[in-house]
Amino acid sequence: MTSARRALLLPVLALATLWALAGAPGAAAAPWCGTTSTADRPATVAGHQIRVVYATAANGADRSAEWAPRISADVDQIETWWQSQDSSRTPRFDRASFPCGAQADIRLLVLPVEEAALLDGASTFDAVEAAAATLGGSPDDVKVLVYLDVPAADANLCGQGGGSFTGAGLAIVYVRACAGVSAAPVAAHELLHAFGALPASGPPHACPGDDGHPCDSSGDILYPYAQPADLSAFALDVGRDDYYAHGGTWVDMRDSKWLRHLDAQVPVVLVVRGGGSVASAVPGIACGASCTTSWDDGSALALTATPAAGQRFVRWGGVCTGGGPCFATLSGATSVTALFAPPTYRLSVAVSGRGRVVAARVSCPARCAAPEPSYAALEVRALAAAGWRFARWSGACAGQRPRCRVPMSADTVARALFVRR
Repeated sequence: MTSARRALLLPVLALATLWALAGAPGAAAAPWCGTTSTADRPATVAGHQIRVVYATAANGADRSAEWAPRISADVDQIETWWQSQDSSRTPRFDRASFPCGAQADIRLLVLPVEEAALLDGASTFDAVEAAAATLGGSPDDVKVLVYLDVPAADANLCGQGGGSFTGAGLAIVYVRACAGVSAAPVAAHELLHAFGALPASGPPHACPGDDGHPCDSSGDILYPYAQPADLSAFALDVGRDDYYAHGGTWVDMRDSKWLRHLDAQVPVVLVVRGGGSVASAVPGIACGASCTTSWDDGSALALTATPAAGQRFVRWGGVCTGGGPCFATLSGATSVTALFAPPTYRLSVAVSGRGRVVAARVSCPARCAAPEPSYAALEVRALAAAGWRFARWSGACAGQRPRCRVPMSADTVARALFVRR
């Protein structure tokens, strides 16, 4: 983790007083029809993703079925709140398709340590960070939001978060701490730390001796002390001068790769021909058939083609060419074709009259057949016997010239007619 971890604490003030000041949380749970899983499912949103995780200790009870609807509701609430603060941005949470639509793809993570080993914030953060690394994918493409269901080592430690602006990041919500505090504001707060907020220098309202939080308003979602208020009671960077859309020279969380640009979405149309699949380095495309996904305009796309059994990858078409990996920077709607084929197709030859048809693997005076590499343009030649001349082709070849090129894009038949001089 390239940025210091930061903690969200409950201030030493009566909860009843804070409740009266801020209002009780009241977000209704979103309908939930999904299931938690230890495996990643195909994403419905393309780009750098925020993975959502329910985690417990090796000897802890698995309450993921109980927590999943709450976590899903928090994800929905954070997206709605973020758009209320900035209509062109929303966090790019990892979502999967379920019978009721796209919902948070909540992963189940069992830490390889027991509850007794999680004695303080530092050891817990390190243990969760190490376990989250086993979820797969490139760490620099993923931020991880973890709802950690273990006994609270500190009842006033609501969450922790840390990360870099360009790479990995981790946000933890301690679900058994900070009684009376809604989890959604904690999750939003720690996600901003996972995004890299606040930077070490530049923000004018950084708390003294603390470069991770602004201290200009307790209504700021990144204020260092938690309050038992609904997420809607908070603002994303009060005054817009510390960490979000600030116009300064330091990094701006509005430019995070983990925010979806709602005002700049472009389609990527992938056409798959033959047997194989295509996957993107950054999550978003994992298609075994033709598919269309939506990306931020200007995204860097890296695609890899994997042939099915008995097939080979031939070449790209559209925005990419050749037979290697596909790299492209999106500029408007984009189309890509991936062509797969069997290693060979059958070339069949038929000769009428006296002569011979010659190709790479055939030399036929009558009828013959041989496998030829698929999609490798093949030259076929007609050679007349003495006293005979080549008249014309039929089948895959046409015309009266004795040389013909066939694309070998399917099983192919070439017929040659020779006549007496």
